[in-house]
Amino acid sequence: MSTTAPVLESLELLLWMLLPVAAGYLLGRRVLGQRRDGEPAAAALARRLASVGMLWLTTPLMLIVFWAAPLPSGKAALLPLVGLAVHLAGSAAGWAASIAGGSPRPLRGAFILGGGTSNVLTFGGISVLLLLAAPSDPSAERALGEMALYRLLEAPFYFLLAWPLAAIASGSAGAEWSWRSSFRQVFRPVTAVPLAGIAAGWALNAAGIPRPGPLDGAADALVKATVILLGLSVGLGLRRAAPARHLGPCLLVSAIKFLLMPAVGVGLAWALGFRGPTLQVVLVCASMPVAFMAVVGASLYGLEDELVGSLWIFTTAAMVVVVPVLAIAVPRLGWE
Repeated sequence: MSTTAPVLESLELLLWMLLPVAAGYLLGRRVLGQRRDGEPAAAALARRLASVGMLWLTTPLMLIVFWAAPLPSGKAALLPLVGLAVHLAGSAAGWAASIAGGSPRPLRGAFILGGGTSNVLTFGGISVLLLLAAPSDPSAERALGEMALYRLLEAPFYFLLAWPLAAIASGSAGAEWSWRSSFRQVFRPVTAVPLAGIAAGWALNAAGIPRPGPLDGAADALVKATVILLGLSVGLGLRRAAPARHLGPCLLVSAIKFLLMPAVGVGLAWALGFRGPTLQVVLVCASMPVAFMAVVGASLYGLEDELVGSLWIFTTAAMVVVVPVLAIAVPRLGWE
């Protein structure tokens, strides 16, 4: 099978992700930015779009996806834990760096989101496809399957830990931290409802109840609608991004994303006995830039969107350097 079709599909996926972001950015800068109340109007619209996307689109999508997701077994069941450990390490490093650097409290959540979220699905997917396709597997289906296992706990991590912890660290949970404020942040509807969708999907999956056929088409429509709404919200969140103004934090978070997290991922996977292509997948997935969901989380929780947007732009642009480095490093991990 030719690699042309998979590459075109990946480019189409990138366009789906980037065009709504560009539209949201232009809406925030060129349309709402011309109004006297443009800044609060753009922030309110970004929150509204993100809320609708999370509550009314992501929730049923999570239920449908996890209902049919393969249940990992054997050593493969450890791969989602590797992905979770990488995200946790990035969040902890971001938080520690913000404290050590003396960042004011309102900025600390941005470091947690920047360090702990990774664009594994989009940039990870196309990187895995282009770097791990082989004559025996021209579509890199095995590698993409292992990537899906790696990011299995990604959504629960965002909803249950990364977003609420970023809000608490930034002080948006209240003047003082408390278990009550922490509980309120974790179980806000925008996080609790999608988590309920995940739990319901897993329960139906584990019970062996077959997913109705008509839901297959529903999943496709929900994915596209979610990408559009959240992409618009992300674009609005980037309206004030200024990477040059935040060069120090951008370089710091880049070191976390492209040095620390790959080292944690590959080291842990190696210790657990993973070798060859699986180790290559972990290296690629752990080397991805800040995720769209960091900007969505910042919008929903009222965090410092200027810094989060700057981190997203800077680390995404850095892939121009990171991908060639991965192209050199990945084959060196190919032996079983």
